[in-house]
This record gives sequence, structure tokens and C-alpha cells, in this order.
Amino acid sequence: HLFEVAQQTPCTQLSSDPRCTTDAIEAMKFSYRSYLLCIAYFVTAACFWVLFRFVGLSSVAAFDSLDHDSLNHVALFAKAIVIGCGIGTIFFFVSRGLDTPAIRRRPYGMLIALYALSNVICVTLALVALSLMTIVIEDKEFTVAAFTSRLLSINFLVLLIYYSLVSFAFVIFKEIDRKFGPGNLRKLVVGTFYHPREVELIVMFLDLKDSTSHAERLGHLEFGRLIQDCFIDMSVVTDFKAQFYQYVGDESILLWDVTEGIEEANCLRAYFAFRRRLEQRRDYYTSRYGTMPSFKAGVNIGTAIVLEVGEIKREISYLGDVLNTAARIQGLCNTHRENLLISANLQARLASTPGNLEIDAIGSTELRGRAEAVNLFRVRQQVDNPLIEP
Repeated sequence: HLFEVAQQTPCTQLSSDPRCTTDAIEAMKFSYRSYLLCIAYFVTAACFWVLFRFVGLSSVAAFDSLDHDSLNHVALFAKAIVIGCGIGTIFFFVSRGLDTPAIRRRPYGMLIALYALSNVICVTLALVALSLMTIVIEDKEFTVAAFTSRLLSINFLVLLIYYSLVSFAFVIFKEIDRKFGPGNLRKLVVGTFYHPREVELIVMFLDLKDSTSHAERLGHLEFGRLIQDCFIDMSVVTDFKAQFYQYVGDESILLWDVTEGIEEANCLRAYFAFRRRLEQRRDYYTSRYGTMPSFKAGVNIGTAIVLEVGEIKREISYLGDVLNTAARIQGLCNTHRENLLISANLQARLASTPGNLEIDAIGSTELRGRAEAVNLFRVRQQVDNPLIEP
């Protein structure tokens, strides 16, 4: 996201616009955490390789002739850490390069094949570089024949297969985690929500404005592609710690842990970051679909029941009035001619809001299905770009 902002926004605007600066910082934090996770994974895999290959061999008959005393385990683990950092770094940047809307919208089979090919290339490059470094460090004479022999050795082939499988497993788990929503795969595996439990969360309902007219004008197939593009661009909200809960037609439901959602008003800033992402691709949307998509949103905070449901198709389900109220609030955006409405409960919990956000009360409103009226607040962003509606 940071690279896309930098490419499409003048440098003077990036330095003077606090919105762009804040988004860039959030994107960098997200990339930094992802990078550390990638490094930790491959370093762990490299250390396991040392354990499997060089530790405890004295009890294996096939290695009776090996001089166990000559093995420097500290050096072996140090080399494993270097290998893990090298492969992890290459893998991270290649993955980031492949993580584009044009590639993400491809079928899973094509994605897996593309990632598998890139993984083999990454591992091969890393191991070739390591072989060259080993020759230099050991101060051996470099010859093409000796180097080729090293690359064609069984040891090199086994390393290539091992790290290719390790990187492929990383991609598979990453895609499965993205399928369930970041963090939810771990919760499903450990059974966090196997038994129903209460949680406090922030809920946002996002809905495409004028979706009926868009569908009639574009036709069902082209309208479906519009929804696909919008939801891919919506992924920017993950920079603000949002979790995707469900897609329902042209509507998306986002969730936040209360602490993360309130922190620096992430639950509000995510909405405006998504709008800016759409604005940055205005030329694409207007040329492809003849329109500029716009979304309205309602946000609420409260307690919900979360549980794991289903046997054939398991998923995490959230139930409670907090979701129903957020949906009703979003439905009032057209009535009040606003793009973002929040409940009074959420407004009261926000310790602070960025200076470029304005939160104003619009009064008490009765919501369908609720006996008590709800106080609503509108959220607007001060903008310098006249193309972005207030």
C-alpha cells in the first residue's frame, strides 16, 4: 500500500498531508511485522534442519564413520540462522511483489502454482549465494567444475527440496489464514470458540451505494467484477487491524478487537483509507465501469456471542444485538445523507481522534427492531482534494 501511495501521490503531498503520512506509517508497521514473522519462520525451519541432520547422529548406524567430535554445532546453528534470514528476506520481498490485486484475483490453483515456482527460484538463489559465500569464507580456489559439482550434489538437492517444501507450506498456511481471516485459522485449530463465549468488539457494516442502479446499468457479470475489485481494494483496512468477518452480496462486515479498534481511532481511519484507495484508482473505475464506487458504513461497539459453527464447513460466527444495530445504523446513512455513522456508545469510548476527523452528533433516532432510540454521530474527514466528497 505504501508503494502504491508513493507512486500515485506527489512527494510534496506525502510530506504535508498527515493522512498519507499516517497511512504510510501503518503500512510500514504491518510490513515490518510480516517481515519479522517470515524471518522467524525460516530461521526456525533452518534450525530444525540442523537438528534433523547433525544432532544425535551418534546413535544412527549409517553415520558411524562420521567424526562427531569435529562438528561445531554452534557454527552449524549460526549458519542456519544466516540461511533462514537470507531465504526469509528473499521470500518476503518476492511475496510482496506478487501480492498485487492483479495476481490476488487469480484462481487459487494459479496462485499456488505461481507461488510454488517463485519459491523454488528464491530457494535456489539463496542456496547458490550461500555456496559462493562458503567458498569465499573457506578460502578455497573457485573453479567452475567444483562449483557445479557442489550444486549438483545430493546435499544441495536435499536442501533445495526441504526449503522449497517449507516455503510452500508457509504459502499454503498463509492463504488458508487469509481465507478464514487473519488470525482465525489459529483460533479454529486450538478451539478458542468451540464453546460459545462473550466478547466485546467493534462492528462495521460497509455497503456499496446505489448498487441497484449499478447492477442494472452494468449487468450482472460486470457488476460482479466491480464488487470483486472493490473488495480487493478494501484489503487496505487490514493495515488498521480490521478483520474481515463476512461478505454478503455487495456488503462487507468488518470486526475489531476493542482495544485495537479504539487505538488511534483505527475503526474510523480504516474507512477513510479505503475511500482513498478507491480514489487513487478513480481512472481505472471510471474507464472500466463508467462510475466511481462509493461506500457507506455504520459502526457500533458492544458484546456479542462468538462460537464455532458447522461440521462440513466450519467457521466462526458472531451473534448479538451489536451486529444488528450496526446494520441498522448503516441503513440510516442515506436518510441522513452521510457516509459514516457511529453509535453514541462508540463515540464515548474513543479516547482521542485524529485532528483531521470531525465527529458531530446528529440526534436520537429510532432503529427498526429496537424499543429504545439510539444517539448517532456522523464522522467526516477534512480533505484538501475536491474530488473526494466530504
